[in-house]
Amino acid sequence: MGPQPTRRSPTASATIPWLWRFLLLNVEPLCTIGGFLVLTFAPTVYTSSMTRHTLTTIDPASEFIYTQLVGGWLHFAFIEGVVLRFVDDYRVWRLSCLGMLVSDAFFLHSCAQAIGGWEVWLQVGGWSVDDWAVTVSTLPFVLARVLIVSGIGLRGKVE
Repeated sequence: MGPQPTRRSPTASATIPWLWRFLLLNVEPLCTIGGFLVLTFAPTVYTSSMTRHTLTTIDPASEFIYTQLVGGWLHFAFIEGVVLRFVDDYRVWRLSCLGMLVSDAFFLHSCAQAIGGWEVWLQVGGWSVDDWAVTVSTLPFVLARVLIVSGIGLRGKVE
């Protein structure tokens, strides 16, 4: 048997709507850089806003955790701002978005943990301004990734 012909993946630019690509290539990497700056230079601002101002100090022995979080966020910024900008292949976008959704799921869970668990987090009427800000600033990117991975709203046929 000879080599099998390779099936070419549709391009991301022809398949994924412009708004979703714009959000993931431009807006989220900039937001991520903002998060990097806050976590690097003012981590108490981050923990305070995530915990409804119940955690306002950081144990210096745990600062490495914030450095790890920054690394993960900068990885997102690199994948979106560099890799996906130069790789116009829907399969690569889909797989990258799937990996990011794993991280998104854990981030969402951490948001619930930060305020006392899912029972508290699901009480939307009790959300603080910070809770709303985190959710509203995260949701468009997560939604774009869900739509890309699930194939909903794409242009053309993808397999």
